[in-house]
Amino acid sequence: MHACASVLAVWACAGGALAQESTAEAQAPAEPAAQASATDLDQVTVTASRVMRGGFSAPTPTTSITTDEINATAATNVAEVVNQMPSVRPSLTPVSTTNNSQYAGGYYLDLRGLGFNRTLVLVDGKRVVPTQIQGPVDINSVPQALISSVDIVTGGASAAWGSDAVAGVVNFRFDRGLEGFKGLLQAGTTRHGDRDNNLGSIAFGHAFADGRGHLLLAAESASSDGIERLDSRDWGAAGWGKIANPAYTPDNDEPRLLLVRNTRDANRSYGGVINSGPLKGIQFDADGNPIPFEYGDLVTKSSMVGGDGADGSAAFVLEAPLERQSTYGRVSYEFSPAITGFVEASWAKSKTRYDSLTRNDSSLTIKRDNAFLPDSIAQSMDDLGLTSFTMGRYNRDYARAFNDKSSETARFVAGLEGYLDNYWSWDAYVTHGESETNLHSSKKRITSTFEYALDSIIDPVTGAAVCRDAAARAEGCQPINLFGEGAPSQQARDYVLGTSHTMSRITQDAASATLRGEPFETWAGPVSMATGLEWRREKAVVTSDPLSMAGAFNTGNTVPWSGSVTVKEAFGELVVPLAVDTAWADSLDLNLAARMTDYSTSGTVVSWKLGSSWQVNDLIRFRATQSRDIRAPSLAELFGGSTTAIFNVFDPELGSTYSVQSITSGNAELEPEEADTTTAGIVLNPLPDLVMSLDYYRIDVDKAITTFQARSIVERCYDGQTAVCDLIVRDPVSGEIDHVNVSPQNLQTMRVSGADFELSYSRPVGNGQLGLRSLLSYVDTLRLDDGQNVIDMAGSTDQPTIASIGGSPRWRGNLYANYRIGDLAFNAGVRHVGGGRIKNEYTAKDMNILTHSGRTYFDLGGSYDFHTGANGNISLFASVRNVFDKDPPITGTGGFPTVRSLYDVIGRTYNVGVRFDF
Repeated sequence: MHACASVLAVWACAGGALAQESTAEAQAPAEPAAQASATDLDQVTVTASRVMRGGFSAPTPTTSITTDEINATAATNVAEVVNQMPSVRPSLTPVSTTNNSQYAGGYYLDLRGLGFNRTLVLVDGKRVVPTQIQGPVDINSVPQALISSVDIVTGGASAAWGSDAVAGVVNFRFDRGLEGFKGLLQAGTTRHGDRDNNLGSIAFGHAFADGRGHLLLAAESASSDGIERLDSRDWGAAGWGKIANPAYTPDNDEPRLLLVRNTRDANRSYGGVINSGPLKGIQFDADGNPIPFEYGDLVTKSSMVGGDGADGSAAFVLEAPLERQSTYGRVSYEFSPAITGFVEASWAKSKTRYDSLTRNDSSLTIKRDNAFLPDSIAQSMDDLGLTSFTMGRYNRDYARAFNDKSSETARFVAGLEGYLDNYWSWDAYVTHGESETNLHSSKKRITSTFEYALDSIIDPVTGAAVCRDAAARAEGCQPINLFGEGAPSQQARDYVLGTSHTMSRITQDAASATLRGEPFETWAGPVSMATGLEWRREKAVVTSDPLSMAGAFNTGNTVPWSGSVTVKEAFGELVVPLAVDTAWADSLDLNLAARMTDYSTSGTVVSWKLGSSWQVNDLIRFRATQSRDIRAPSLAELFGGSTTAIFNVFDPELGSTYSVQSITSGNAELEPEEADTTTAGIVLNPLPDLVMSLDYYRIDVDKAITTFQARSIVERCYDGQTAVCDLIVRDPVSGEIDHVNVSPQNLQTMRVSGADFELSYSRPVGNGQLGLRSLLSYVDTLRLDDGQNVIDMAGSTDQPTIASIGGSPRWRGNLYANYRIGDLAFNAGVRHVGGGRIKNEYTAKDMNILTHSGRTYFDLGGSYDFHTGANGNISLFASVRNVFDKDPPITGTGGFPTVRSLYDVIGRTYNVGVRFDF
């Protein structure tokens, strides 16, 4: 038990405790994905526990994605593979974030659909610097050329790993034992001939100094052209959307909303349309000439079906283009048989450039003496005695912002690891990471200059069009012509448009020391433990341009701010054997863990876990955990910069309506969220090559952080939610509301519950090897309670905002099969994403369509070992995803025809490539 063949001794002999895999595992030949999974399903304990113990199966459910499964997908980003797991909601991707520049181009993981900031991302068991000030890690910042597997812990893990592990942990593990070169070249496209993508990577490993040292180097470059327009897909060109139903009344059978195709704006056209008075219904063609505006069917104030109105959604970007590069290097050296040191450095950069949303207007005031007013309209206004009218315009010719965003991450790690004897090991390391994101948004409309430019007149002296305001003219004001698409001059565009620049830099410094060993024995065997200390400091600095600081743009005015948090932690974990080789148990282990965390902003909080694993016999094992997990506020939630706005509100205390100032900022008084997590499951091994598991989970989050709008704060206070009343500040003399503080608060609770099923099977078939793997997830509850409103999102596909918690279909599942015979390998997959209600709160009086069906996607792939031998291997591979080019369901969610975060909007894709090693 305590010989060098034990896990700890194997670790010592291999000189790699942090790799946390045995020499046998490291040297074993590659197996088919399903065969490897059958072992991993029952034995992977690397990420679920800090304890290293031979034969111990952690009670926290863990799914491992193997190298073969990653290769079979042939994705250009490993995040696409992780997002296929049923327990992961693909909430933020380059597809779903095209209208949110904060997260555009990124891949942010979201376990259980509880939000990206409640999933902890690790690289080889270590934290990495966040990419965004909201706290998440963009997987683009993780070097991917050396990833050997991905562990997904689908249960609370804060006691082991600290804050953010509320929904679980995703740990990217690197191949530290690489010898020689390995590389990859691949390219892909879609059935539609767009989204051309490519990936190239190279990695090198070499042992030196008689095996005491080891060098690892890797580099990778990938790109995707994205998809420029939504209407490049038939379902996107159909103009699906939600419109108000003109036939609706509270007392009839008509719904208030209609989900229909060919929707158009009833109050906007590309060249402008008059929306008021007796001239209503006149639009302007490309030459600025007045022509009739044809209204369609089901016309309301702002929408209709058919007609001449603008179809704004057609030009939405379907997927942002993406370029990324990364490099990685690591050197380890065994200074003595008991001490090994290592240093590693990594760098990654990603970039996306795409058109943002178009600035639209529905009520521009056009005065009679406007310099560009067509003569016939001017005469009609004189005849009718009109001094002005309102005009609507979809400004695709001048006011569509262009985003140029880049994120760059650099990380350094240095550490020592070793053992004291056959029973005790230790490791310690320090890390420094920096992440910087720059966002340049050009062609953004400046509110004040546009108002000056719109109000134009004819100069009585020169006869030229000029801005009415003399002071603005003196400062270079250029009048803008909005009559007809393409009418704005370049001089006017230059005057009314500007560029914003936001820079956010996050710095993370951390240190950790861990001691592992077996301090004593019970009647059932040795007790294993892990204990340690950790320290971390994170700092954010946000800067912006002068125009943004002055609030000059209509959207996206970032305010500079900075802030930092220091975290000190102590943790411990025990595995206590309670029974071994008895009539009722092959083994019974108790797993205890606790972590004390002290935040410089909020003080001390404790997270803990109690778990048990009961191996009844070779056929059946039971596992269960109960844990307290935490999520600390992000730097943005704590220190976000202050902005002000004016809004009208009804004051119930004074019984009057008046204008009030709102002050939006971070909240340094926030406390960590707390979650109580329960898991319970069974693992069955009825055949040597068949493993199945079924696990129940429930996560209850208390003190979840949420932000209410200013008007809502006043309404909630006087509706009985007294916790928000302190955010309202009154003038001591007049008694009126002076201002309302809008800041994040610990006022929400959440519950998510459900079950996960997993199956892995492998057996010889003919002259080859067949492997099967299935994963299935069921969501029973996903409920949000903000103290006034309770929203049930399980079984719905609603997505209130891009970065918020979205609905979850009841069922998601995958089935993969692979077959290898000689030099040939084939794989096939089926992915299912369930349907559901478009919005759970909707009834037949809310919308004409309430539910939609799910989607099942089929994937195929294969590889051929073109060359194998002692001098190296070369394999050709190809894959087809979404073989039948299945379109997404139509839901009208968030202004888009479908839910981009759940369903495939790309269509059939093809990838081919070559892998090599020598």
